[in-house]
Amino acid sequence: MKQYLRAKAQYPDAIVFFRLGDFYEMFFEDAVRVSELLGLTLTSRGKGPAGEDIPMAGVPFHAVTSYLTRLLALGEKVAICEQMADPRTVKGIVPREVVRVVTPGVCLEPDALDARASNYLAVLAAAGADDAAGAGDATAGEAFGLCTLEVSTGVLRGCALATAPEALAELARLEPRELLVDALDSPLADAVRETLPGVRLDRLRAYATAAGASEPTAARSAGGLPRWAEGLLDPAAPEPAPAPGWVARFERDASPAVLEAAAAALRYARRSQPSGPLEVQRAEVYAPGAALTLDDAAVRNLELLRTTTGEARGSLLHLVDATRTAMGARALRERILAPLTDVAAIRRRHDAVEALTEDTTLRERLRKQLASVGDLERLATRARMRLATPRELGSVRDGLRGAAEVAATLRAAAGERALGAGETLARLAPADCLEALERELEHALVAEPPPHDRDGGIFAPGFDAELDGERALSADSKDLVLAIERRERERTGVASLKVRYNKVFGYYIEVTRSNLHAVPSDYTRKQTVANAERFVTDELTELQDRIVGAEARVKTIESERFAALRDAVGAQAARLGALAHQLADLDVHASFAHLAAEHGYVRPVMDESTRLELRDARHPIVERLAAAGDFVPNDVVLDADGERLIVLTGPNMSGKSTVMRQVALAVILAQAGGFVPAREAHIGVVDRVFTRVGASDQLSRGQSTFMVEMRETAAMLRGATHRSLVILDEIGRGTSTYDGLAIAWAVAEHLHDALTCRAMFATHYHELCELAQTRAGVVNFNVAAREYGDDIVFLHKLTPGSANRSYGVAVARLAQVPDAVLRRAEAILADLERGAALPSGSPSHMRALDAGGRAQLGLFEPAPEATAASPGAGPHAPLAPSALERAVRALDLDHMTPVEALVALSRLRALLEPEA
Repeated sequence: MKQYLRAKAQYPDAIVFFRLGDFYEMFFEDAVRVSELLGLTLTSRGKGPAGEDIPMAGVPFHAVTSYLTRLLALGEKVAICEQMADPRTVKGIVPREVVRVVTPGVCLEPDALDARASNYLAVLAAAGADDAAGAGDATAGEAFGLCTLEVSTGVLRGCALATAPEALAELARLEPRELLVDALDSPLADAVRETLPGVRLDRLRAYATAAGASEPTAARSAGGLPRWAEGLLDPAAPEPAPAPGWVARFERDASPAVLEAAAAALRYARRSQPSGPLEVQRAEVYAPGAALTLDDAAVRNLELLRTTTGEARGSLLHLVDATRTAMGARALRERILAPLTDVAAIRRRHDAVEALTEDTTLRERLRKQLASVGDLERLATRARMRLATPRELGSVRDGLRGAAEVAATLRAAAGERALGAGETLARLAPADCLEALERELEHALVAEPPPHDRDGGIFAPGFDAELDGERALSADSKDLVLAIERRERERTGVASLKVRYNKVFGYYIEVTRSNLHAVPSDYTRKQTVANAERFVTDELTELQDRIVGAEARVKTIESERFAALRDAVGAQAARLGALAHQLADLDVHASFAHLAAEHGYVRPVMDESTRLELRDARHPIVERLAAAGDFVPNDVVLDADGERLIVLTGPNMSGKSTVMRQVALAVILAQAGGFVPAREAHIGVVDRVFTRVGASDQLSRGQSTFMVEMRETAAMLRGATHRSLVILDEIGRGTSTYDGLAIAWAVAEHLHDALTCRAMFATHYHELCELAQTRAGVVNFNVAAREYGDDIVFLHKLTPGSANRSYGVAVARLAQVPDAVLRRAEAILADLERGAALPSGSPSHMRALDAGGRAQLGLFEPAPEATAASPGAGPHAPLAPSALERAVRALDLDHMTPVEALVALSRLRALLEPEA
């Protein structure tokens, strides 16, 4: 219990899995908590200081991974306290130590990781005043430093962010499993919890180190590492290793806040890996603006990773992912979330996809070969951190063999192609497939290595002479005993002589009493039984020692040879990582090519213009879910220097949102390096995509549907640039008609006049179509629909001009609203359209005509009871004009601008207030 309490004191915020024989046991509050979380049986062991029972719960050591996976999914941290010696060889208590700490963000357990997604530990450090004062321009506009560490692949990345919303948007894109922040009770931490409900939060302060002007980063620790990178030091190494090459580059490019975040990430990971190397193969400082920016609203509204119901199935990633490797799937996910903005780099990706699209045989051969590669990226890290199993080394061998086949296929194809395509294919071929390592693994390992080194049977015959000898002794022991028995019978002439074995004496020679006269002098009597004597010889004793110890020696030799082989693989982790990166890129290219060939995607023309032209464009998700041939393609043309704002009208369910989303998805796919679902495509590179789609509230944050809509709109108006693409759907619905119309109008004007960006604005405010009369960059489109009797048919086709109706009652009929309600709605609608009085109970002054001439509820007519009659007039005499009526008649409608009209409406409303 002292050992347990010492381990718990080292890691008080973790659940301690304490190894006792064949179980990991938990005690005290850990036992109670885990029994509640996992449904384990709670027992007790021993007594506490006050004589109380000590709660205990346990899990079998051979099944620990499944329990770890469940705890990590719940956001828990687990410290693994192992037995450090074989209990059979130890007198007294077995020594125990915490060998690793598994957290949601620092996890190397394959079964606990999503193979097709990165598993980030993130650190968000606020830029301090001292940092800004000492760093000059390095921190200009910097409020936060963000770093992510992917321990399973050995990748460290950092960036500087100017505002909290930018930091939140980047975190939403990365979706870390664990985040270190300055304060757990801050508004930013609360916003993170709302945006990323599954993330585990921890305090940054415990892992921070000074890296700013107050303590220069030039101060070096042992091994030539700067202080911020000292988490890389291996405490178990006999002497510090030299600093990796990436450290100096990272330090040169990073701001003080980014270095602070990197320091905390490395220290946190080191604390989770108390002994052994902490592997970081690649590190970079990046600028978020170098990629197409997608905030949380865009990722969610466009269903890039998950549908609106939270499921991966049916999302864009799910439907375009045809990768054959886990590392390729992770690379595709990163491309979708961070498309390029560099036109030359985008075109190089398109070159690769085009070369593979044109050759079906080559593409399918490569995809088949890639399927045998496995996850070399994570396997290399596990080997470097001495965690790889024999089966995983076998996967490395198979992966290197597959990589060599891929390289050979690409080189052969490159030699057969024309110059441009041939150069592209040659560039895709991996240059270093680690042939020597593949040959070593091929020679060493059996065809199907066991899952654990304790199982034995790792190495192939002929790999190690000593191992082969011990194996032969163990396997041939029965034949050796029979050979001795046969030889001794011939030597003594005793045909009944037998060599036998029991647990007390081991191997012995048994001779019947009648034949004792023939026993040689080198026999040593061991035991007398009823009708025989038992003897041993030096040869038999030596053989017994060799046979009994052979199996143990086989395991010992295999363990030593396996450790050496694993270290040999780990030493090549950097080269393996580089190879994995190349194969992942190839896998993504092949996936995009397969998608283009199977579903008729086209290569887009990419340039630096601000033109966006799609001919016969389709929605990549909807067309796959619709019946074959049912999807209606559409043309869309936007140009930030010309017709840049489309005002889109039409009934609900007609496809307005689908058309707008497919434009945004085409941009994302193109800049991610893929082809797009269209007949033709010309895309001037986009720097940001903003979406305001759908209606939802956030009650836990005290935000109504309208407040969420306004916050997303505000973020879009603040962040959009001339190069951005903005998608707005039904803005202003969550408030009164006039407030909503006024906001929608003002937003549309701002998009056109101030931001001058490419935008699509779907609305039921038909008044917005008047913008096209005053602004050359506004164009009206509607999604066609037709009524047949009481039914409505959606044509899903964009046509120029504005819609004249919204077909609300017809849509209500499709939704199976009760007939009685529908009939009443139709009667009221008919009255409104012909300008008749409203139904009983409705104030008559609430009637007005919309821009299309149809009656709708408004404030244009005075209430009869509020209008004074002329003196002496009878009950049917004409009423004297009210102040409101006079004001309406005085309006100069022929020369009034839309904004002036809204101001006039406000004044007319004010005239009603004394009369109400």
